[in-house]
Amino acid sequence: MPKWPTTERVAPESWALRVTYWQSLAAYRWASDHVRGKRVLDMGCGDGYGTAELAARARYAVGLDDDGNVLREARRRYGAPRLAWVRARADRLPFRDESLDVVCCFQVLEHLREPERFLAEARRVLVPEGILLMTTPNRSAVLAGLNPHHVREYDAEGLRRLCSPFFQDVELLGVFPSERVARYRAANRRLVERLLRWDRFGLVRRLPVELRASLHAIGTLAVRRWVNARQRRLVEAIGVDDFTIGPGDLARAIDLVVVATRR
Repeated sequence: MPKWPTTERVAPESWALRVTYWQSLAAYRWASDHVRGKRVLDMGCGDGYGTAELAARARYAVGLDDDGNVLREARRRYGAPRLAWVRARADRLPFRDESLDVVCCFQVLEHLREPERFLAEARRVLVPEGILLMTTPNRSAVLAGLNPHHVREYDAEGLRRLCSPFFQDVELLGVFPSERVARYRAANRRLVERLLRWDRFGLVRRLPVELRASLHAIGTLAVRRWVNARQRRLVEAIGVDDFTIGPGDLARAIDLVVVATRR
């Protein structure tokens, strides 16, 4: 079987997804303030750069993913005494009850068909006063329904409604872009919307999901490379500090952030 490209996992060396990488890393840098001296799980760790960020401050960190190939690459790249890698599913976390202080789940929730099962598992493995940290794309900031890899995209109200049965204390924050990032995202969106106008009858959305996923990845990479080539100086100026996480008008956030505490 051919190995299709993906845009759902980013790596530090990706030029096409350079801005997305900084956006992803910003969440891990922010989370690092919550994990000092604690036992941490990074659920859906992908290539592992974020788990390595957490391990630098944590008592220990475990990167968990259901893709053995990316875990092998993560293990090769990021070996450290307080860092481990585990292959498992989100709805069957292989940890004892009340054995972890922090569970991180960044840009994964939107991919889960049964997110309630993961939330129940996260609550189970967290100690009392343990916290779940999550990010997910803000529905209002993306072209909703375009990404076939996403099972569901959330707004703030829907995200709170999802989490509240499992965590009584749910705080919602946002990932807010700098002016540079906002300009980059606007250019990217204009091009995508221009291309979508060619499919006036919505034929692409009727294709089999696997084919749509491949076309989406190829198209996204092509669009990003085109935009990056024409706005190279802007792209090279953007870094992790161009993304701010905190309270604010969540309608303007590019990602939604959950801080849920097990009471």
